[in-house]
Amino acid sequence: MRDLDYTGSSGGLLALAFGAGWSTATVMWLAVAGFLWRYFWEPQITQLKADNLANREQIMRLETALLIHGSANVKRAIRATEAEPTAD
Repeated sequence: MRDLDYTGSSGGLLALAFGAGWSTATVMWLAVAGFLWRYFWEPQITQLKADNLANREQIMRLETALLIHGSANVKRAIRATEAEPTAD
């Protein structure tokens, strides 16, 4: 193996090798991230959004039942929270 002259003619080859390795590593990491997003994270986020919507519907049904059948104190407490803005 010959010695590399980092500042001479071998410096350009070394820079080219480094650039090619860095580019390859970057593309591989992006491919792995895309795979993880598509097959693991995106379905979980979709499922969590669906669960969140189902929970909101269940909460609305329970609040309606409490407004119909609850005591006066419960009705006042529910009506007091209706005016509060939600963090959506």
